[in-house]
Amino acid sequence: MSFLISHEILDSVKKELTKATTSVQIITAYCRTSSFKLLDSYINKSVQNKRLLVRFRMDDVLKGSTDFDLIETAKKLGWTTYIRFDLHAKTYIVDNKRGLIGSANATNSGLGIGKVGNMEMATLVDIDEKDINKVEKLFRDAILIDQSILEKMKIQLNETKCTEKSSDYCWDVQITSLFNPKIETLFSYELPEKKEYHKGDTIAFLDSIYTNKEDFKDSLRWSTSYLWLINVLRENDGCMYFGLLSTELHNALISDPKPYRRDVKEMLANLLNIIENMSMDEIIIDRPNYSQRVRLKR
Repeated sequence: MSFLISHEILDSVKKELTKATTSVQIITAYCRTSSFKLLDSYINKSVQNKRLLVRFRMDDVLKGSTDFDLIETAKKLGWTTYIRFDLHAKTYIVDNKRGLIGSANATNSGLGIGKVGNMEMATLVDIDEKDINKVEKLFRDAILIDQSILEKMKIQLNETKCTEKSSDYCWDVQITSLFNPKIETLFSYELPEKKEYHKGDTIAFLDSIYTNKEDFKDSLRWSTSYLWLINVLRENDGCMYFGLLSTELHNALISDPKPYRRDVKEMLANLLNIIENMSMDEIIIDRPNYSQRVRLKR
């Protein structure tokens, strides 16, 4: 195994795609139509199984990180397209045997197409059955895009372009509720280490820096810990109290060594406090008696 940098990544991707005989899977947070069409041109027409997984948040489209017409272009070229709003991976898989994994999105700058490219790194690896099972779960938990969903997105995007409110730069609940990944395990580092953050603070559990409330809220919405909480609430009729939630969290944590229960309660308290401060759209937190009650908004 050796590292690839910059232009070497595109050369390697091209080489692998031209060798594909049965399947190609591209997993990339950002994707531009022009770059995607170039990658598709390297694939033999006989390859029928082609899947694309992109993040496709509304602000990704509005900022130009991903093109909206990418989905329709992919469909015309014979690809099945999925989206998941928590995606950060960049992986190119051929025939379920080889994969190029690294930091390069399927964009001109990510792959070094043209004169200017980012300084990216990647490596080519062999893929075994366990790896394929993980990839399958990525797709299984994602949203399969059909024409109905695409039309709803198009309407919402056009409506958002008419407003200057950055808080509106996200798909509405018609779309976001379709993304419901099954998260059964968590690591301690995926939970907040304190109850509140301020501008300039490092947010370790989100792997980011606090810049403003809107960006923090968006990152929290698609974080593993928040998605886990939504999952658990859905499995318990949309309502749970703090004590039962802390037990569920303790059971879900797989950190070694496993945290003490008092530490788990502190992690949960931090998460709930942040959810309250951010006024998250999906969850209501109150205290009808002594214990906190956490509910999904109906």
